[in-house]
Amino acid sequence: MSQWLVVYIPHLLCFYPIMPGLKSFLSGVAPILHVTPAALYERQRALVTLGVLEPIEGRGRGSGVPFTADNFAAVLISMLATDSLSEVDERVVHLINAIPGGAVTVGNARMAWQKLGKPTFLTEVGRVLAGQNTIWRHSETSRQRTFYAIRVARHSAGQIVDSPSGANPIIYTPTKREALITRPGITITASFEYHALEKLIDFTSGALSQLTEEEGEE
Repeated sequence: MSQWLVVYIPHLLCFYPIMPGLKSFLSGVAPILHVTPAALYERQRALVTLGVLEPIEGRGRGSGVPFTADNFAAVLISMLATDSLSEVDERVVHLINAIPGGAVTVGNARMAWQKLGKPTFLTEVGRVLAGQNTIWRHSETSRQRTFYAIRVARHSAGQIVDSPSGANPIIYTPTKREALITRPGITITASFEYHALEKLIDFTSGALSQLTEEEGEE
């Protein structure tokens, strides 16, 4: 039987799975996403097959796909990229690996991107979920930013919105645009907006803090 730690965060009662695996975490976060744990786990399995997520071999505690902000970000991006599990394929991988729009071209912007560690849509969404600033537009030492949405425009790119108006989002563009999921003549944008995103950040950052505390006690 899974063990759960109950933690109260303002406006949100959180149930954190004690086990450090991504599967257990997805079971806890499923109600916030309004999906079943089984649906999230199927996406996890699809991403393992694609090589996006790497499981740790073995049985019992410590095996399987570990829970990290980036690993959860991969599942979240796959949900925004497509409604259908059957479409979680290489096109989603290209979106996960999308890079800031300004870094696509060769020049000073690309050099700056390389110096920052080559952030991608995956790693930047992971940072937001962990309660941190994005690397591309906001440094680690700047004041903590509020993020208002994570979006995927399925015909073009991923976006992280850092302004209340939604203007000038941080855009992440796949290097192979032909790999995107497209529906001719129709533009579809999926997003987690402010209140839902706030809950996801509270839940994820809280679970990560709990995991760090457990590791420190071992």
